Amino acid sequence: MKSLRVLIIGVVFAAVVYGAAVTYAFTGSIGSLTAWLVLLAGAVLLPVALLVVRRRVWNPLTELERGIQRVAQGDLSAQIRVAREDELGHLIAHFNEMTRVLRDRAEEQGRFAAAGELLGGVAHEVNNPLMAIASHAELRLADPRLAAEQRAEMQSILRQAQRAAKLLRGLLRFVRAGEKSAAALNLNDVVRSAIDLVSYRFTIDEISIEGRLDPSLPAVVGDANRLEQVVVNLLSNGLDALRLIKPPRRLTVDSFVDPRLGRVCVTVTDNGPGVAGEVVQRLFRPFASTKGRRGTGLGLYISRQLVREAEGELDLVAHGEQGARFLLWLPYTPEAAPEAPAAVAAAATNATLAGIRVLVVDDEELIRRPMLRFLTKRGAEVREAGDGAMALDTIRAGFEPDVIVADLRMPRMDGAEFYERLLEEWPALAERVLFLSGDITQLAGRGLAEIPRERVLVKPLELVELERRIADFMRERAA
Repeated sequence: MKSLRVLIIGVVFAAVVYGAAVTYAFTGSIGSLTAWLVLLAGAVLLPVALLVVRRRVWNPLTELERGIQRVAQGDLSAQIRVAREDELGHLIAHFNEMTRVLRDRAEEQGRFAAAGELLGGVAHEVNNPLMAIASHAELRLADPRLAAEQRAEMQSILRQAQRAAKLLRGLLRFVRAGEKSAAALNLNDVVRSAIDLVSYRFTIDEISIEGRLDPSLPAVVGDANRLEQVVVNLLSNGLDALRLIKPPRRLTVDSFVDPRLGRVCVTVTDNGPGVAGEVVQRLFRPFASTKGRRGTGLGLYISRQLVREAEGELDLVAHGEQGARFLLWLPYTPEAAPEAPAAVAAAATNATLAGIRVLVVDDEELIRRPMLRFLTKRGAEVREAGDGAMALDTIRAGFEPDVIVADLRMPRMDGAEFYERLLEEWPALAERVLFLSGDITQLAGRGLAEIPRERVLVKPLELVELERRIADFMRERAA
């Protein structure tokens, strides 16, 4: 291990001796014969030493620099031949291992990204039938003549469709978080959404979920999607740990306020095997995984970085044989968190649409027809179209809508192209479009990134929510 340092010291020493010999030879400070012999030996040995340094130090460093440049340019296949077992050889070996790990992780992230894109396409195909099922169930429930037994069946169908839709929206939100957007929020809402995403595993793995969420939590400031990603990772790690033990398996999630330090806390605790002492010190380092090939080793590292971006902290506070406990905390803010969407929707179900002209553009007839019937019952004058081209024909025929509800993905002419045509021919009508989509992240890819989120309706959409959004849109336009 010390050979490289010995070589460098020897070369430096030889250069000093050679320099002294040159000085003595020309000044006569010592015997001229001795000085000239040293000078002759140095003239032979010093170039040899420099050649050795070039081969042992300069060339490996040059190759290492080239390898680093290749990685910086995105080439993770860079590998350098290890010629010797010295310090530089070990450094090059570490570089090769680093690029191998990065390459493996990049391949995994590529698969995750591809899965996210696939999920976006699947979401549209699944959301359409879900919305059709839910819409028909809502229409049947609105009939006062419906028998009690049939009403109970319709309510069950509606609940299950809403449950599937909620899970699908959560998955899309999780894998396609989009741009960072910090706002005041309630951490309890984040925790509930995260639990919904992993809830299917509770029954499969015989795990009970326990704990208490403090209903009086003050608001914190952060990105809801990214904080949800953190909590999902903590829950998933706990679930994975619990699979290693026999029942009873318990996962406990608590939220509470620490007024002394001015922060809101969430703890995730499992009664699994705990975290080994030798793992604790590297638990939050990148690529540190206890799951073998099943883990990327990035979950906790990224989670801590996301929490720190929100000026909080994530740490392991207990790791003994009785299980592990993770603590997530964020400073609370005097700013109030927004009201939960469900509560807002429930409060607005009495909105009326009398006299409002609505054009519904969707290629799925099983979605259009329930929307048409429901909006008509609410007093709206409704027209329907199967795609953007048919919608343009309807407008050219003399129907001027107050609101246009247009699906984003349609054959022949989709919602984005329909919107562009409106901008060209009827710019005022383009401002009346509400987009209907199963995946709002499609907006940026279709040139609609500037569309306000208030004008985007996420499938599957409950009919009462559609009514509320149209009423709100009309009030905003009139203001």
